[in-house]
Amino acid sequence: MGICDLPSPKNNSATYPYPNNNLMYYNPPNSYHLYNNGDYTNNPEYQIKVINKEKEGYQRNNLLIEDGKDKIILTKKIDINNKEKTKSINPVEQNEIKTEKREPIKPVTEQNNMNSEKESYIKKINELNNENNQIKGEKESYIKKINELNNENNQIKGEKESYIKKINELNNENNQIKGEKLSYINKINELNNENNQIKGEKVSYINKINELNNENNQIKGEKVNYINKINELNNENNQIKGEKVSYINKINELNNENNQIKGEKLLYINKINELNNENNQIKGEKLLYINKINELNNENNQIKGEKQLYINKIDQKEKEIIILKEQTEPILVGLNNIGATCYMNATLQSLSNTPRLTDYFLKKYKYIPGDKSKIMSNEYLIVIKNLWHRENHKKSFSPNSFKNVLSQLNPLFQGIAANDSKDLINFLLERIHQELNTINQQEEILRNSAYINQADQLDEQKMLNLFLNEFNIKFHSIISDLFYGVMETKSQCQGCNNIKYNFQVYSFLEFPLEQVNKYCFNKGLRNNYLNNNINPDVNLYECFNYYSNMEMMAGENQMYCNICKRSCDALYGTSIYSTPNYLIINLNRGKGAVYQCNVIFPEKLNILNFVSFQEGNTYFELYAVICHIGPSSMSGHFVAYCKHRIDKKWYQYNDAIVTQCEKNDEYKKGMPYILFYQAL
Repeated sequence: MGICDLPSPKNNSATYPYPNNNLMYYNPPNSYHLYNNGDYTNNPEYQIKVINKEKEGYQRNNLLIEDGKDKIILTKKIDINNKEKTKSINPVEQNEIKTEKREPIKPVTEQNNMNSEKESYIKKINELNNENNQIKGEKESYIKKINELNNENNQIKGEKESYIKKINELNNENNQIKGEKLSYINKINELNNENNQIKGEKVSYINKINELNNENNQIKGEKVNYINKINELNNENNQIKGEKVSYINKINELNNENNQIKGEKLLYINKINELNNENNQIKGEKLLYINKINELNNENNQIKGEKQLYINKIDQKEKEIIILKEQTEPILVGLNNIGATCYMNATLQSLSNTPRLTDYFLKKYKYIPGDKSKIMSNEYLIVIKNLWHRENHKKSFSPNSFKNVLSQLNPLFQGIAANDSKDLINFLLERIHQELNTINQQEEILRNSAYINQADQLDEQKMLNLFLNEFNIKFHSIISDLFYGVMETKSQCQGCNNIKYNFQVYSFLEFPLEQVNKYCFNKGLRNNYLNNNINPDVNLYECFNYYSNMEMMAGENQMYCNICKRSCDALYGTSIYSTPNYLIINLNRGKGAVYQCNVIFPEKLNILNFVSFQEGNTYFELYAVICHIGPSSMSGHFVAYCKHRIDKKWYQYNDAIVTQCEKNDEYKKGMPYILFYQAL
C-alpha cells in the first residue's frame, strides 16, 4: 500500500493524476492531497502522514473514496484579518481555479522532529502488531476451547435427550403415583373420620378412667383398713395354725373316706350324663311343641279377631232392626248456609246418613262438657242430635259452633272462603279418630318405628302379619272400625327381581278422572281421547282397574333396591288388600278448572276382582252421593243425595232445603264428586 503526496500546483491549470488511475483533478491552492490505495483506518503510516500535515497548519476538510482509493484534502489555514478564507473545492465540480498564496516550505529541523515522531509511532504500531499476534494466538486457543465446548455440548445434548426421555417416564410414573395418592388421600379422610369417632370414644374412656381412678382412690383408702384387718387375721391365723395340725390329721382320715365316696360319685356322674342326654332330647321335642303352640295361638288370635268382626256385625244388624222398629217416619232436617258452607253441609248430611256412625254417637258416645281432648267429637255429636232427634221440630239448623271449632283446629277452613268436601272428610275422620283412639300415642309411635325397621327384611306374608298385628293394636276407634281399610304397595326390582311389600291404611279412595281416561285410551279401551271435544264417560270399574295397574318406574323415577344397593328400574303398583265397612270414593276432577265428564257408577258395587283379601267386604251398596255444580272444586255449589235408612228413599239435601227425589237415581243427573258405599 503506497502513499502519494501531491503538493498544490503553482498555477491553476496544473493537474495531477491519481496513482494507477487516468483521472485528472484540479487542486486548489494552499491544499495538500493524500492518497491511499486501501482503507484509511487500517493504514498506520497513512494516518501518521495526515497527522504531520495537521501539525504543519493544515486542516482536514474532506475524505473522499474514489475507485477504491482514499483521498484526504488538507487545506492551509488563513488568517481572518487578511480576509482570506480556506476553501475545499472538488475539482470535478469547478472548471476554474483561482490562484491563492501558498505557505512557504517549513525548515528541515521541524521535518526531523516529525520523522522522530513517525518512528515512535511505527514502534508503537509494531508493538501493537506483536500484541495482535499474541491475541491471535490466544484466539486460536479460544477457538480450540470453543470446539472442545461444542463437542462437550453435543455430548450434553445427547445426554439431555436421554434425560428428557427419563423425565417423561418419571412424569408418567408420577401421574400414576398421583392417582394412587388420591386414593390414599380418600383413605386418609376415611381414617380421619374414623379417628375423630375414636377420639370421641377416647374422651368417654378418659372420663371412665377418671371415674375408676376416683373409685381406686376410694378403694386404696379402704385397702388400709383391709391391711389392718389382715394383720389381725394373721395373728388369728397363727393361732389357728396350731389347731391346723389336729385338723390335718382329721382331714387325712376324711380324705380316705372321700376317696371311697369319689368312686361312688363317678357312678353317679355317668348316670347323670345319661339323664342329661335324655333331657336334651326332651327339650328339643318341647321346642317343637312350643312352636306349634305359638302357631296355633296366632291362628286362634286371628280367628278371634274375625269372630269379633262377625259379632260386631250381628250386634249392629240387631241394633239397626231395633232402631227401625222405633222409627216409622224419616226425620228430615236441613243445614243453614252460614257463609260458603255448602261443602260442610253436604259432608255432614252424608256422614249423618252413615247408620253405624250415627248410632254410635246417639247411643254410645259419652259427652263430657268442657272436655277439650274431644272438642271435635263433641261438636259433631251436637250436629247429629239436631239432625236426628225426634223431638226436634225445626226444618233446618245452623252449625255455627261446629264451624267455629273447625276453623280453630284447621286454618284451611277459616273465614268464609269456599272449600272442598274431600278435604273436610279427610280432616274430620282423622281428627275424630285421634280423639277417640284408645291407644297411647307414644306407644303407637314406638310400635310404628319397629314396624318400619323390619319392613325391608320380610316377605309378603310375614310383612302382612306384622302389619295386621300392628293395625289391630294401634287403631281402635269407631272411625277405624268403620272407615279404615288396608292398601298394599308392591315394587319389583328389574335388576334382581326382588319384591318389596308395604302396607298402609286408608280412609277413602281417590280416582283422578282425567288420568283414568288417558289410561283407558292408552290401553286401547277408548277409540278417541276426545269425542267431539267432549270427554268420554268414565266407568267406576275402569277407575278400580287404573288404581291396581302396575307401571314401570325408570329414569328419574327409579327406585332404590336394598339388594342391588343402587337405584334400579322397578315395576310399581298399588292394590286394595282389604276394604272397610263404609267405602268412600273421591272422583277427583282436578284443582282449578273442573274436569267435565260423566261417571257411570252402579248402586250395587262388586269389587271382588280388585281386592286381595277376598274373605272381607267386596259387595257394597250406595247410600250417599255428593255432587258438585260449578267451574272449579273451590267454587260453585255442593249438594248431597242420601238414601234414608227408614223408608229407603232418596232425598236431596241442598243446604237448608230437604226434598224427596222424584226418582231414586236422580243423583245421577248431577256431577258426582264423592260416593259413599256400605258393605252388604
